[in-house]
Amino acid sequence: MNSLSITVHAPADLERPRPVTGGVPLAEGAAPAGVSFFLADPEERSLPLQTDVLGSWKDGSARWLLLDFQARRAGVYTLTWGEGDSPTHPQPVIADSAVNSLTTDALTLVPGDDALVCIADRLDIAFTLGDAEDRICKTAVESIQVETAGPLRSTLALKGSFNAPDGKRLFQFRLRVSVYAGLPLVRLEPFILIDAAEGTLQYFRKLKLNVRPHAPIRFAHIGGDPGWKGDAEGTIRLWQYDDQNYAAEGESGLSTGEKAPGWAEIDDGRGLMSAAVRDFWQQWPKSLTVRPDELTVGLFPIFEEGDYASMEPWYKYQYLFDGNCYRLRTGQARRWQLWIDLDGSGEELAQIANEPLLPIADPAQAIATGVWDDIAPAGSPDMAEYDPWTANLFDAYCHSIAVQRDYGEMNWGDWFGERKVNWGNHEYDTPNQILIQYARTGDPRYFYWADATARHMAEVDTVHFVNDDLARYFDENWGRDTYPSRPGMVHQHAVGHVGSFYTVEQVRQLFEEVGNGSYLCLDPFNLGHVFTQGMVRHYFLTGDPFVRETTETIGDNLARLVEDRQFRFMGTTHCGRLTGWTLLALAAVYEMNFDDRFLGAMKILADDALADQDEVCGGWLIHPMAYDHCLCKSARHTGMAGFITAVLINGLSRYYLLSGDERLPDAIARAVTFLDNDTWREDWRDWRYTSCPATGPTHQPGVVMMAHVNGVRIAGKAEHLRVLRAAWETKFERLLETPKPGPGQGKAYSSLMYGCPETIGLLAKRS
Repeated sequence: MNSLSITVHAPADLERPRPVTGGVPLAEGAAPAGVSFFLADPEERSLPLQTDVLGSWKDGSARWLLLDFQARRAGVYTLTWGEGDSPTHPQPVIADSAVNSLTTDALTLVPGDDALVCIADRLDIAFTLGDAEDRICKTAVESIQVETAGPLRSTLALKGSFNAPDGKRLFQFRLRVSVYAGLPLVRLEPFILIDAAEGTLQYFRKLKLNVRPHAPIRFAHIGGDPGWKGDAEGTIRLWQYDDQNYAAEGESGLSTGEKAPGWAEIDDGRGLMSAAVRDFWQQWPKSLTVRPDELTVGLFPIFEEGDYASMEPWYKYQYLFDGNCYRLRTGQARRWQLWIDLDGSGEELAQIANEPLLPIADPAQAIATGVWDDIAPAGSPDMAEYDPWTANLFDAYCHSIAVQRDYGEMNWGDWFGERKVNWGNHEYDTPNQILIQYARTGDPRYFYWADATARHMAEVDTVHFVNDDLARYFDENWGRDTYPSRPGMVHQHAVGHVGSFYTVEQVRQLFEEVGNGSYLCLDPFNLGHVFTQGMVRHYFLTGDPFVRETTETIGDNLARLVEDRQFRFMGTTHCGRLTGWTLLALAAVYEMNFDDRFLGAMKILADDALADQDEVCGGWLIHPMAYDHCLCKSARHTGMAGFITAVLINGLSRYYLLSGDERLPDAIARAVTFLDNDTWREDWRDWRYTSCPATGPTHQPGVVMMAHVNGVRIAGKAEHLRVLRAAWETKFERLLETPKPGPGQGKAYSSLMYGCPETIGLLAKRS
């Protein structure tokens, strides 16, 4: 049947339609190239629909489809496809690429004369930076283009740089501006990329987005409990100092609160307008300032030296601040979302910003397309015990974020506490684990959390630019001739997410104080912590162009590293994770558009891994193992950590499923057998940590469970299934009790959930 059920969760009794944007999957061959798509609302009335094919199957049929439509109510909508024309919106967006304008019946968006854009001949939007000396650095636009020209949503994209008063280029900015047919709504996505020509760290005092009405502001209301409301005669500022405190100050005095909602309303004499910032308090510090001539959104609001000196622990929060300046590492990026409503309340707009309506594909239908692997939708009879179990683990993850206060401009979306002092940078691909739950359940809460995690990975943890100073810093401390410093490297868990904020010696001393080992986690060359599948799936669910750009940059870096044949992937104590995670990362990028370059790079890695696999035992025998993988004194054991062997098995399995390489089934079966012969303890119903018999239990790690899932799927060995079932029963029983919040709970969630949906899906079928 050529149809897909789509659920929209929306507040009751909407006074006007709201935009809905998101991706849905389709089965191979179901929607051939060139078909038309149609949408019906819960009353089976045809609706205007805008579509864009984000990814295709190899036969050219649509694999992921981005939908844009408008919804007035919650319910089940129906997507169909075939021949014919979809109904049009009575007032579609008109995009004029010749002059870079977007026009709806509610507004016109054009490039500004003394601003970046002008909205409805009523508002100008500017982007202002205050450098380390607080000199005003304005934007220089280098390019403007209509990025998306659609009847229901169109987007204008600007790109340029901030320039100092003396003309020196500082770093890049971008701004994406979207408008919607028939609606007075504008979505702004300001962006910075720290691509300065010099310096490892870049310092500045403030960064703000300026909303400047053409007429003076007469009245203002800033949301909060308490907020501020009154005539806009002086300066009114709400400053979200941290995740628990804000202060609103105006002519009438000072009021304080905890978590500001991040919206403001202004009246310019032509009616009430509102603005709302997504995840306002979560991304502290933030500010909203109203003066008679403008509303200012402080993305990095100005502060004074000492304001954050008491934020503890210092290694968790204070890396962002230096004196009275912010500091960002060269190569990082930051983005925000701001909505403007020319005719609506701030409270409603904040809901639009923070809980956007989503087109949620029916879980059973979405999973049946094959894009989510072989898992089972929530609510299936065999999932009666698993569904509350996994929901409980997710609630524990969210609770831990709140209890630990894992918030902040550079922190929101990540979790803290790896090795007690590191930000996690989403080891084990947190976005992917949460998005799988979104696909299984259709619960939008999972998407909202996964969206924050994927954006964090793309913006904060990935190296987008390398200048000579940053390359020298990397090379002098950790460099190797076989891996050049370049964009597409990804930082593992580290102090300050990417290091560089404190000296290597300071971090070494910190590690000694808390009892960590000697490995400081500061370099970006560790390929054992590169994860792309969550970001790729996020792109397919959102159409986010920057997330796609990021994953393509990572994929290009990895492919070049493999193709150059200089970097040694195999033959070292961590070769399984280096090769395995790289295979999995390349596989996800390959699935974006099935570029054979990435499949070819995977084949090279598979060739090397197969060449090193022992023909007798089926494993990879490394001597000596890592210092902490065998502590024996008289002689060191040979082998690998079990989880590292498992990661390699998983990477090879993914390559097999994409390529059909006939060498792999036997190799995978022998590798899983080796893993069990080497580390499985029947009395524990668990695997020990490494090939060394003195190491302890691992509590059924997700990657090892997934290796057995792959072994059973590909080779069908009964013993592998038996071991998997025994391990699963023990793991399930152990985690019936809710994990307690604390440092590293994010890693616990990701590593625990890794492979769980695939395991329970397989066991349900083989019961």
